[in-house]
Amino acid sequence: MKKPLFLVPLLALLLSACSSSSSYFSAFTAEGSQTQYKQTGTVHIKDDENAVSLYVNAASPAAITLTGKLSSSSGDPSLICQYPDGAMYLIADSRTTSLDTEIPLQAGLNRIRFDGSDSVLDFELVYTGLNSPEILGYGQSQSEAETVPADAASISTGIPGSSSTETDLHGSSSNLFTKVSQPATLLEFQLEKETDITVFVAADLRNNGSGRFKAGVFDVTLRGEGYPDAEILHHATADSSWGDFLWTDHNLAKLTLPKGSYQLILSKVSGKNYALRLDTAVYPTDPPQ
Repeated sequence: MKKPLFLVPLLALLLSACSSSSSYFSAFTAEGSQTQYKQTGTVHIKDDENAVSLYVNAASPAAITLTGKLSSSSGDPSLICQYPDGAMYLIADSRTTSLDTEIPLQAGLNRIRFDGSDSVLDFELVYTGLNSPEILGYGQSQSEAETVPADAASISTGIPGSSSTETDLHGSSSNLFTKVSQPATLLEFQLEKETDITVFVAADLRNNGSGRFKAGVFDVTLRGEGYPDAEILHHATADSSWGDFLWTDHNLAKLTLPKGSYQLILSKVSGKNYALRLDTAVYPTDPPQ
């Protein structure tokens, strides 16, 4: 995935909350190009929290390379990769002072993060390999990493029955819901022939701050005429909370779909005081070279 050059100075990037007792980066800079992504700064880990260095969204198992320097001044910090299934891969610990290693990734959203209770660590990191075809997105925010690249191959999108056009962009949408009583259409697209398609859905469900949060089970389903419904994302529990609440999940589904019209449908969500954001995209699995 190609990234433009940028420089972001951050004196204090709070990661977990606005309180000064949360983990944060200081003296932080990030610089990206088409071939590498550099980070320099100091990470302060409080209590049992962690601080994400980079989110990497992979379409399939892949690997990236990390080089750089580490200098621990307090605590017992470590750098790990948290996989989508929850497994952890240790990249470096408090004894590590230099890095030149390959990080294996799983399909889905991988979190490369700093851990270590009450730790302080200076770092100079250079990530490479992020422009490989397997990498869908990356960044310091989850939403940035989960954004499907805009240079994916063309696909015809539009409302079934209407005149749709071919563009160089994938079909995508972003929707925010605070109440859903009936199924809602998130995205519609048409295929002119049988195509190998990747369907991407990311969900962010949280308390909207208006009072007690309550939300029920919901699904995002792909529907097509003459094609069996395919579940893309499923929220399985009826959640309720007086305080802060956050549920995030995403899925990449690779399907072979026949010619026809299709819809991504959000099923009914019962409840109140919730904000549900759904980011969706469809694009050819194997774009032409």
